[in-house]
Amino acid sequence: MLRTVAINLFALIVSFIIAFFYKVNSNIQDLISENIIVLLFVFIISSISLYLYDNDNSYNKKPKNKFSLSIFKIISKLIHITTIIIVCDSILIDNFLGLEFHDNLLLSYIGISISTIAIAFFISSKITLGKNYSPCYDQRKPKNITSSGLYKYVRHPIYSSNILLLIGTFMISGSYLMLVNIFILSFFYTISAYREEKYLITNFNYYNGYSKKTGMFLPKYRK
Repeated sequence: MLRTVAINLFALIVSFIIAFFYKVNSNIQDLISENIIVLLFVFIISSISLYLYDNDNSYNKKPKNKFSLSIFKIISKLIHITTIIIVCDSILIDNFLGLEFHDNLLLSYIGISISTIAIAFFISSKITLGKNYSPCYDQRKPKNITSSGLYKYVRHPIYSSNILLLIGTFMISGSYLMLVNIFILSFFYTISAYREEKYLITNFNYYNGYSKKTGMFLPKYRK
């Protein structure tokens, strides 16, 4: 937990340093007080998200693929830190880097709602997955196929919830910069999902039937 708080504090400090040296027309203290709810939400939701990934270290004891785990940690931490910086500086700096598409508090609150739903999906999916959970699919091979809860509708709801979380922060920040993080995470998850499913199809005969009834990241339309 301390590591989670430390990473988030680091991202916040970097955000404030950037805002301090940037050409800010308004008083930063006033901007912080005006947007304190949004800033607190960003800190809390990012702490929850990071903690949910880091609180289970059993897959670190005997990693099956150290390279895969290392790449995942680098990508996830990079996206996590830059997301906080983008959101905070979009709030503290008027039209940060000239890439903001809105400066509307209502739209930011809509983003908060989307992010909250995403975290709820993540928690629900992780609980359903149980001991089969691991941040990288090749760190802990599943003993069976989970098809209950959100897995009844989507094959990779944890991936979906994290992409949805970034979409929520995209709305909170109102910055096109967030599209870079959304693209990187979606690209990484797509590759990871295809690699995972290649293993599952080989080792579980009934996975083909399950995949035909469910979508990869979004529920499949059923007539």
